[in-house]
Amino acid sequence: MRITIQNPENERKESLWFPWKAEDFEKACLGLEILPSTESNCTIVDVSDERLSTFLKDKTCNIDELDYLMKRLDSFDRDELQTFYAMAYQEKAETTADLINITFNTHCYSLVADFSDLDAVGKKMYLTEQGAVSEKELQEFNGRAYFEKLLAGNPNSLITPYGILYQNKNPIQTIYDGMHFPLYHWQDEIAELEVGKDGYIQFLYLPCTQMQIEYALLRLDADALSECSLSLTSDHFPDRMLEIITSEKPLWENIDNLNYFATKFREIGTQEESYVEKLMDFVKPGNQRDLKALLDSMYEFELFPDIHTVEEYGKCIICESGHFEYDENLEEYIDFEHYGQQKIANENGAFTEKGYVLYHGYNAELAQVLWEQLGMEIPKQDFQELKLYMPLSGTTYYDENDYGDLYQVDYKIEVCPDELAEYKDEILQGIEKNALSEETERGLMRYYCDQDSVNAKVNRYDFSVEEVNGQLMGVASLILNAPLDDRELARIKDEITGQASDGWGEGFEQREIRCNGKEVYVSFWSAKNWSLQTAEEVGIKQQNHDMKFGGM
Repeated sequence: MRITIQNPENERKESLWFPWKAEDFEKACLGLEILPSTESNCTIVDVSDERLSTFLKDKTCNIDELDYLMKRLDSFDRDELQTFYAMAYQEKAETTADLINITFNTHCYSLVADFSDLDAVGKKMYLTEQGAVSEKELQEFNGRAYFEKLLAGNPNSLITPYGILYQNKNPIQTIYDGMHFPLYHWQDEIAELEVGKDGYIQFLYLPCTQMQIEYALLRLDADALSECSLSLTSDHFPDRMLEIITSEKPLWENIDNLNYFATKFREIGTQEESYVEKLMDFVKPGNQRDLKALLDSMYEFELFPDIHTVEEYGKCIICESGHFEYDENLEEYIDFEHYGQQKIANENGAFTEKGYVLYHGYNAELAQVLWEQLGMEIPKQDFQELKLYMPLSGTTYYDENDYGDLYQVDYKIEVCPDELAEYKDEILQGIEKNALSEETERGLMRYYCDQDSVNAKVNRYDFSVEEVNGQLMGVASLILNAPLDDRELARIKDEITGQASDGWGEGFEQREIRCNGKEVYVSFWSAKNWSLQTAEEVGIKQQNHDMKFGGM
């Protein structure tokens, strides 16, 4: 929902989408110079939803309280919202605190606008009162009788613009005291930190911003976290990781590290949690420094669980890795042990009690733990850049008349690649604006799902554009930890093709780019005779910024 707020101190105002993530909240407050406070610190100038505008427009409020209210409303379905607005109308709500409390009491009322099926109405009212019932119980329940009983208990019907409100047996409670926010999970967080002082509690949902910490301290009347009791009441960290995170310092002194690991774990995503646990079992980091380094380089490892001998490793590579066409009838003629020895001699790996681990990276921060735990030495840090080229296509809805003036049309006009080359800088700026914060570390490898050698060898890749023979081409720029074999190159090409067509590229081609007075849409996928080729295949003798490997 779009709400325009103003700082009454400096009269700066801005239209913002509520609710917002913590980082956006802090950025907006800093831009408007709204300081953390438990008092009213902003004025609501306009609200896009007319129903809410009735209660909030032209009123002052606390921006942190407004954000909490909007997070509560964000979780409501259509029926809950209608009940909320009917209750707010009936109770003549005046403040954001009043509205917050109403959000915690919508189960105390049923709103009825359609009386055509009283059995269905009664069943819905009963479900609202109970919160949850079995499907069998609800089917057998006499909804009409329940409605008539509730109607008798509400002699003075509460008529609102949204329908008629009927109160059920659930007691109305004041959940929010105007100062201390109740526990509320708006989005999945990595950890929940309970902060208490003098019998009152506030919650920090990690990762959190410094401004969120300041607001929590203000609501607890505390100057620092060291004055408060802190405890992690829920988290998604693996047990061993949590032990490392919390063992070195008290929680109040460890908040920066907690935030770091929570941010890192959020970037990793829940689908990778089991891989993190498995990697920790292989490498066994013992402190926060080693754990940070391991998480920074987690995709540079390749794990082979339950592979404990050279022969088993050789057999795994030949039979199961997909690197070779394998015929099981020839198994007795293959010297798996010799091949395994050859592989191990030319790579940086080690056998552990969990299996074989292979490291493709160069993170010097991992040197001590890899040496102590696995006997591995970090090789010389030297990356290689690989570029894969693809044709671009461009379209616009602007045409040019005989006098060179632009005018808008309702059909697509093709923008040829040599004209796109004139807009190279504008397109590069558009690509930069299209980047997401979660892509900071690994670029679009952030979305690569397989835990395989490609994930370990490709440090990151990003889309860009380059001028080639007077025409603008799309480029996927890869930073490699180690060279790719033919199978791995084919796999990453498939991944990049998917991103160009259905992922990153699909979103990018819908964003207009202002080029020389007209809006141009650039596609990394729609060109005729599309292909994805190396520089050599395209005919470029030497790639820009070439990096060569050191010894491994």
